[in-house]
Amino acid sequence: MNKFRFALVFGLLLAAAIDLSTPPQLRAIPVAPALPDAPEELAAWVTARESAVGEAQRIIPGTEKRIRWFADAERTPFSVVYLHGFSATRQETAPLAERVADALGANLFETRLAGHGLDDHPLAGTRAEDWLADGLEALEIGRRLGDRVIIIATSTGATLAAALLDQPGMSDVDAIVMISPNFAPRDTRAAWVTAPGGWILARAFAGPERSWQAHNERQARFWTTRYPIAAAVEMMRLVDRANRVWPTVLSQRLLVFYSRDDAVVSAETMLAVLGETDAADKSLIEVTDSGDPSRHVLAGDILSPATTDRVVASIAGFILRRGP
Repeated sequence: MNKFRFALVFGLLLAAAIDLSTPPQLRAIPVAPALPDAPEELAAWVTARESAVGEAQRIIPGTEKRIRWFADAERTPFSVVYLHGFSATRQETAPLAERVADALGANLFETRLAGHGLDDHPLAGTRAEDWLADGLEALEIGRRLGDRVIIIATSTGATLAAALLDQPGMSDVDAIVMISPNFAPRDTRAAWVTAPGGWILARAFAGPERSWQAHNERQARFWTTRYPIAAAVEMMRLVDRANRVWPTVLSQRLLVFYSRDDAVVSAETMLAVLGETDAADKSLIEVTDSGDPSRHVLAGDILSPATTDRVVASIAGFILRRGP
């Protein structure tokens, strides 16, 4: 009998430990921050907030959140918002967003998601809720910069855009441009980490940190190549929410660039999800000649300079075919 009681108590404790180790689903969305109404005040507001972060954690130069005006500090017919991917920064596809904004005559906001672009303890203690707050902030800034918001988002930046589709601010988004959207990582083991007990398994098999080798010196500078495994769990929490809220009918126009040979995200899952999605205007473009060895970052000077011109032209053409 004592053995039975011991086994029962042990089993209950183990079940509780597994339950407590399972990350909660993302339900509550953070409240969008209060922003200045006047466009000319926004840049100073963004700079002040980034300066406060930089004093504590040293932001890598060139990764800060920034507003880039097309001309004067005034609203433009379009505004472009760039959301970078997990472990990356706005430099990942640069100068893609700048050149699209120029082609559209648009103001541009490029965000820096929480925990990214830092010299000190990058991604430590960062939660998916923090990235949702950054996404809402980016949307609100985009709405103040221009009449029709265009989101350009790469990898888990696209996941973030998808995860916000049920938020009121998305109603002002005219089009979403996704580059290698992350609806599921290529490594199927990533799905374990948000399952019951997944955090325990992640720690057991991957250890407390994950690291990877950059393809060149600039990628090593502008990406985070070593981060806590807990950050990967938060990334998957965001992926889970994106898949829950992704609609069968999308009110925004949708343009997607992808590679079937993507070594980072599952192209098969992405194509399955998007294949079941209707939109007023939807276009999927396969990029087969990216310079990125991982076939994931499909434009930009650091990894895929040869395809940037073509991707810029495709985005501008897609946006402008509805008219300015």
